[in-house]
Amino acid sequence: MIFDQILFHNVEELEETEKGYLLRRVCKKVRDGISDGVQNNRFATGVELRFRMTDGAVDLTLSSELVAESATVHIFFGSFQGGGEYSSKNVGPGNTTIHIEYPTGMEKLRQLAEEYHLPYDPEVVRVVMPYTPCYYVGVKGKVEPPRSGDLPEKTYLAYGSSITHGSLGLIQPDSYAFRIAQQLGTDYLNLGFAGCALMEEEMAEYLISRKDWDFASVEMGINAVGEKRRLELAEFERRIDRFTQILAADPRPVFATSIFVFNGEDAEQELAEKMRRIVRRYAAERLIFTDGLQLLGDPTLISADCTHPSVRGIEQIAVRWGHIMQETLQMTDF
Repeated sequence: MIFDQILFHNVEELEETEKGYLLRRVCKKVRDGISDGVQNNRFATGVELRFRMTDGAVDLTLSSELVAESATVHIFFGSFQGGGEYSSKNVGPGNTTIHIEYPTGMEKLRQLAEEYHLPYDPEVVRVVMPYTPCYYVGVKGKVEPPRSGDLPEKTYLAYGSSITHGSLGLIQPDSYAFRIAQQLGTDYLNLGFAGCALMEEEMAEYLISRKDWDFASVEMGINAVGEKRRLELAEFERRIDRFTQILAADPRPVFATSIFVFNGEDAEQELAEKMRRIVRRYAAERLIFTDGLQLLGDPTLISADCTHPSVRGIEQIAVRWGHIMQETLQMTDF
């Protein structure tokens, strides 16, 4: 959506609050029809503020909620990560104003973008938000939305748990959705829902109703393993059956995976293995399936919370799944 002449990428709704505009990835009408977990999800996962700077510089004011992890925005100029003082900025719970200028080497960036056919125009500023809840307060300076041809032609959508959302990737550009999009030269939409990716039928219907993606991935299972989110196996199977059936009815390619390796207790491991078999049973017939253990099977690449992949683990998922996607898409008319 466009607001204040800025493209709010991966945002369907700006919710006005006393702190500013809360960045909502799914609009209220849709959220209310899915589940409490999706309704209450306030994360800015995969959100980017994108614009051109007419006068070469702007002051952008943001704020975040106080959480345990740092809230750091990362600045890109098209496909190029910002350098020096324009690479990353911490955003606090009070208003934080970020000054951004075009780099002095913009002419070289334009040359490289053209020579290497990079997917983003370097004059497009991409302020990549952290996955913590964030607010847009305002902008000073002349900006305009990206122009036709400034952004990639194709878009990849990723649905899943906090692992898709980017937890413990430390920075949002290290989420596997962001990294796969980089590998494939596409744009991306991150619909990772920390703790509440429960494969609801309504979520599947919502995903295929969106016409802004060209291929997608779905990570299924881990949020049904923990005590707070456990589903009975029969209910889990019913959901996987219906979820994959709905996705398979859409002609666009959908890549699917099951639970990655994690270091939980024996009872959780047994349940996870049963769930992996259920996901395989339905997804292998209907979608483009890769077992989660094939993408990440090394328990030393799991963080100290015993569940989330470390940065190296996330990178392994991105490289392996990105390679599978690239090879598969090259064999189609994509």
